[in-house]
Amino acid sequence: MKQDDDFHIDAPTKSIDAIKARILVDALHELAVAGVGYSFYVSKIVWGVSLYLQCGEFVERWKSYPRISDAARKIRDQGKKGWRKQVTFEHARPLSQIYSLLLAQGRQLTTEAIVEIVGAYPPVLVTREENIELNKLYKKTGEPEERYRAIPYSGFELRSKPLYRLAEH
Repeated sequence: MKQDDDFHIDAPTKSIDAIKARILVDALHELAVAGVGYSFYVSKIVWGVSLYLQCGEFVERWKSYPRISDAARKIRDQGKKGWRKQVTFEHARPLSQIYSLLLAQGRQLTTEAIVEIVGAYPPVLVTREENIELNKLYKKTGEPEERYRAIPYSGFELRSKPLYRLAEH
């Protein structure tokens, strides 16, 4: 496997989560280079890497997550009992499509490219109704701007850069 010598931790240094993320990215690399198809298990790895790259940990911080639709923010800010049942996370680009972008790189795929591709489409906290509408039209495809055209959101861009780095090998 190609090592990215200039790929290093920004912060926190050598955290357990950064080490876990490196292991998951290495696994994605091996799977994609081997041409292993998308599956439930692959989706969980992509989801975990995405969450780490956005938050620096593998915990969904529902109360403070910054990438949130306006409708979901209203529900969260009201803080009524059971509000979490009314919202869910949905990626700016479907996980299966993100993985397809990795597969398309073939043997040229690097761990740095995985971080860049997966990190570009972090999840957005949306209402369950918004999620249903997204999945009616764009369950497996669609550019982020196209998918979220009917969902008002503010304070962030659909495409992003990873906020956290992986631990070194």
